[in-house]
Amino acid sequence: MVIAVMNRPGLDWTVCYQSRVGPLEWIGPLTDEEIRRAGKDGIPIVVAPISFVSEHSETLVELDLDYRDLAVASGVPAYHRVPTVGTEPGFIRSLAMLVRRACVEGSVGSCNLRSPHCVLSKAGV
Repeated sequence: MVIAVMNRPGLDWTVCYQSRVGPLEWIGPLTDEEIRRAGKDGIPIVVAPISFVSEHSETLVELDLDYRDLAVASGVPAYHRVPTVGTEPGFIRSLAMLVRRACVEGSVGSCNLRSPHCVLSKAGV
């Protein structure tokens, strides 16, 4: 995840991580630590969940509720979360292009775009 407002002179951004499971040390910095730091420094934040392609429990609960509550409690002046790409048409077209390329290169088993059984050809992709 990225806490950032990017492409703006003088503004800072940080890549941080969430979803630590179990007692093992996780990759850092941790999202909750960065939120607390932003609160201490009086910095508004924008959270961009770059590793997620859909809205699900980690975005809807952790980012929208739990981390927002932490931001408020920590004194973050503004907290915003960027939506995931979801079904954005450009993202879907890119995925379809990658699947087509893999089919042509033969790296997807028996995929044949001309087959009446091909999901991609039925979808008109």
